[in-house]
Amino acid sequence: MGIFKTTLISGLALLLALIAEARILAQDAGGGDALGIAQAQMISKAFRETARSVVPSVVKIVVKSGQGKRSSKAGQLLPFGELLSENERDGHDIEGIGSGVLVDPSGIILTNFHVVTDSENIWVELYDGRQFRARDVKKDEQADLAVLMLDCDEPLPALPFADSDTLEIGDWVLAVGNPFMLDSSVSAGIVSAIGRSLHNKESGIFIQTDAAINPGNSGGPLVNLRGEIVGINTAIASMTGGYQGIGFAIPANTARWIMRQLIEKGKVQRAFLGVDVEPLTYTEAQRHGLGPRSGVKTRVPFRDSPAARAGVRSGDIILAFDGRTVDSMETLQALVELAELDADHSLTILRRGEEQPRDLPIKVEIRPDNYVGVPQTEKLVQRGKHYRDANLGLMLIPLTADSASRLQIEVDSGWVVLSVTPGTIAWDAGLRDGMCIVGSDGVPIPDIETFHRLTSEEALQRGVDLDVLVKGESKTVTLKKKD
Repeated sequence: MGIFKTTLISGLALLLALIAEARILAQDAGGGDALGIAQAQMISKAFRETARSVVPSVVKIVVKSGQGKRSSKAGQLLPFGELLSENERDGHDIEGIGSGVLVDPSGIILTNFHVVTDSENIWVELYDGRQFRARDVKKDEQADLAVLMLDCDEPLPALPFADSDTLEIGDWVLAVGNPFMLDSSVSAGIVSAIGRSLHNKESGIFIQTDAAINPGNSGGPLVNLRGEIVGINTAIASMTGGYQGIGFAIPANTARWIMRQLIEKGKVQRAFLGVDVEPLTYTEAQRHGLGPRSGVKTRVPFRDSPAARAGVRSGDIILAFDGRTVDSMETLQALVELAELDADHSLTILRRGEEQPRDLPIKVEIRPDNYVGVPQTEKLVQRGKHYRDANLGLMLIPLTADSASRLQIEVDSGWVVLSVTPGTIAWDAGLRDGMCIVGSDGVPIPDIETFHRLTSEEALQRGVDLDVLVKGESKTVTLKKKD
């Protein structure tokens, strides 16, 4: 696709030029405090120039119900009813409102999936007031992205994508959108963090920013001072539902890849390795001479998976994929998902007993439909929802839908055994990683407090029978303290 290029010079060069200009102005004004004022005015000018170039490319997206009445969802998104136009108040058919950004002059718009959801009655209003009904809407719920097409007889003002991999913490960014129906709103901030994972998202890593993002901003662009898209605004972290200083955007490189997949194939084909991984503990990293957040540890690869064929073993530490550093499970998943299929890739690993990393050649494959990505169990551990009993030598985590699928069991509740310490009561009873405790003597264990009472010192003296599932097969194990 021919992406329209803006003519703004680089953000860094722009700021340097403006600061130099400020120094000249300050000298003319007598120096002193004038320099600080002039520099602030020049930085303000940089924001103005960027906003002026970006705003015409940002659109308002209105999802209409077509049922003659406004939905409760619209009321939640539009707390300021007086801001609705007369036609919109009379129509009572607004289901949702959000933002989008033109990414190609032919009329291609990128927005969030949650802005348009499953509706087909989607309208787009351009900055100049023209309205179009979107056609050929393509969506990917997992990435929370959607692509809309417009029929327009003339080129539209589109924004180019930046290389989001070059983004660094502290970079200035602008968030543009239509919060609360306030058209063409621009807020400024910095990149607060990169590579951020969100626990309510199935997969993906995000850009965190303190640029104000509110309901209605979703789908709008996060841009750098060159007027390039560095991300698509998608979520906020808030106790109230409004802005509280933490917003998230899908990185531009991810958004562009998803968009191309949707346009060219109609769906997103993600790649996978076929091996579960877990965080590397501080102690393990120290033992291998690695720094913090350096790599993830593998479990047993799935049978006949890309990882198995490449020779990956349980306990290998994955340090990099195609030369890109792996600092978390989510980072590895994001790198692999976007990898080219049927192409040669490289997995850098450190194997137990070896001092130097080695590179394993690997070919990734299309991820099966029933593959669930980074296990929610590991995410729950990171959120502190695990239960550890040092006396039993056991760590448990609540059963989730994806962990049930991975463990090949068909139950709605239970406790997954995440780790067992050799030589402990749990180990001697026969409990192992990946088993699921579903009850005791046929009675479910609804919460960890119940489990704690079941395994009291007195009960362990007598012996506690646990109902366990292993790949769909049931068995009984007995926790008993040695005499």
